[in-house]
Amino acid sequence: MKNVKAAMRGAQETLGFDSPSYMKGLQVFIADIRNCQTKEQEQQRVEKELSKIRLKFANPKSLSGYDKKKYVWKLLYAYMLGYEIDFGHFQAVELCSASKFSEKTAGYLATSLLLADNNDMVRMIVNSVKTDMASGNEHMAALALNTVANIGGPEFADNLFADISKMLLSQSALSPYIKRKACICLLRLYRKENDGLQPEVWQKKLATMFLERDIGLLTSASGFMLGILEMGKFPVQAWAEVVPPVCECLAGLVQGDCPEYYEYYRVPAPWLQTKLLRILQFFPVVMFDAELLHRLNVMLQTILAKPSSQRSPAPPPGPGKKRSKVDAERQNRSNAEHAILFEAMNLMIHLEDTADPETMRTAAGLLGIFLSSTDPNIRYLGLETMARLATNLSTHEYLDRYKNQILDKMHETDISIRRQALNLLYALCRPENWQQIVDELLEILGASDTLLQEELVLKIAILAEKNAPNFGWYVDVPPLLGIILGLGVGGVRSQVVFKMLESAPDAVADDVWYRVVQVVTGFEDGLAESEKHGLQRHAASKAYQNLTSQRAPHDTLLRLGAYLMGEFGHLLPQSVMPRAKFEALHRHFQRGSQQTKAIVLLACVKLLNANDALKGDVVSFLKEIQD
Repeated sequence: MKNVKAAMRGAQETLGFDSPSYMKGLQVFIADIRNCQTKEQEQQRVEKELSKIRLKFANPKSLSGYDKKKYVWKLLYAYMLGYEIDFGHFQAVELCSASKFSEKTAGYLATSLLLADNNDMVRMIVNSVKTDMASGNEHMAALALNTVANIGGPEFADNLFADISKMLLSQSALSPYIKRKACICLLRLYRKENDGLQPEVWQKKLATMFLERDIGLLTSASGFMLGILEMGKFPVQAWAEVVPPVCECLAGLVQGDCPEYYEYYRVPAPWLQTKLLRILQFFPVVMFDAELLHRLNVMLQTILAKPSSQRSPAPPPGPGKKRSKVDAERQNRSNAEHAILFEAMNLMIHLEDTADPETMRTAAGLLGIFLSSTDPNIRYLGLETMARLATNLSTHEYLDRYKNQILDKMHETDISIRRQALNLLYALCRPENWQQIVDELLEILGASDTLLQEELVLKIAILAEKNAPNFGWYVDVPPLLGIILGLGVGGVRSQVVFKMLESAPDAVADDVWYRVVQVVTGFEDGLAESEKHGLQRHAASKAYQNLTSQRAPHDTLLRLGAYLMGEFGHLLPQSVMPRAKFEALHRHFQRGSQQTKAIVLLACVKLLNANDALKGDVVSFLKEIQD
């Protein structure tokens, strides 16, 4: 016990703590605040203390460093309770240049919290920061670097970036502890001011840092490297020298070469692994030689081939039950494993055709398992990763078997999962399976919420158009399927377009029915005259069917139907009398928008032009509108 007390006293002396009853006034203040029964009592106690401190600061000559420190800590506590602190700033700045660590801590912390947005005040501590960084005292240097990283800002970027860079670039024997703080500072400052960093100077230093053994330093260095690559100020080729050491560092972690105290639930340094995997994704595959690609494929296969039991998330607790400690540990380990796994898949996707086919097969199998996970986050990430994997056509043979599972995800309650499932179905659609996918999506369209309908409509139109065989195909299909085009340059079945207008009319953009009009009118090349007339006859028939149905058509459907009736109504069977065509349009006139009314009116005039027997009805209609 005596040894422990002696060690505590030694630590207090080293850090500048004056006695075991350290800042008793602060302890009393905090205790008083905690004992307040109401907000009003707390406010009165805080205001009383702030008034007292303000008076003390009005006579600075009578204050010792200890007094300043104690009062600044009280100000910080009041600030953290939500009270505005508009004084004591100069005292905080003065503490930054104190000789005692405890006083310097209070000064730097107060500056970080109270003065971060005050450039004029921040400028006043620049010299103190420089002095502490060069002091040779590791604790002082770390404190100064912490302050720089917390505040950042243009003042520090302009005045300190070069000094901190020298700390890392110099050959002086800095401890890994200081190096990793310096890396974090440089990252923060680089995001504000990136003119002071040049690849020809830094790439060799960063490459050397990735050969270090300290996991904390490697994590900081990888974060710095990621920040540089994400900013994109320099071409990635300028950083080519870091690729081999990054790969070597990653290989060691994948093989389990990691100190036990850096393992997270028996997962070796998961944050470092994910960062290294992300760094490699910034470099084009052409920069990787054959040996490096082989090593990467081996590592990816090792990561993906780990027993699935290690990645199984804990089952959710029953209603009213708390998750047990064992389940919590299992969940945390599962999260770490999945983070590495998905980042490894991202790298595999980045490698494209240079990735090992067996690794791709393994990845597809794992993603298929994730679709059935009880964790919605895993299902979402599985769908998102599978959609990007599907951009490589060679993977479709591995992914097609999960098509029905993916379609099931379109019925999930979570819209983000439904949207990812839609993206994946879109990526997987080919001429061999497009009809099944489009039919399923049309069934889903009517019951889908408005947030997803517009995206569904667009993707259905594009899929049907892109995959329809040819224009001649339209005439040969059964009438129920129809024949019409959507967006783009291919064919879309009329049943698709009309079904979308019936199921989700508000989500169908004007471009869809404009395109239908273009194609039916005959603006597409390669369509024989007989096929064109068959297409126009079917379009007019479908329009008449919708206009005469018991249900009032949507405004967009009414516009399309009116245009088709006006242009091609004369192609309807003789059993459809001219007056019936006119009535089909006239009955919907009043409920249409101004644009729709104009199209209906024009269609009626075109019907009159094709059949003089309608003169009386159309003239009466025109007089009715004038009145």
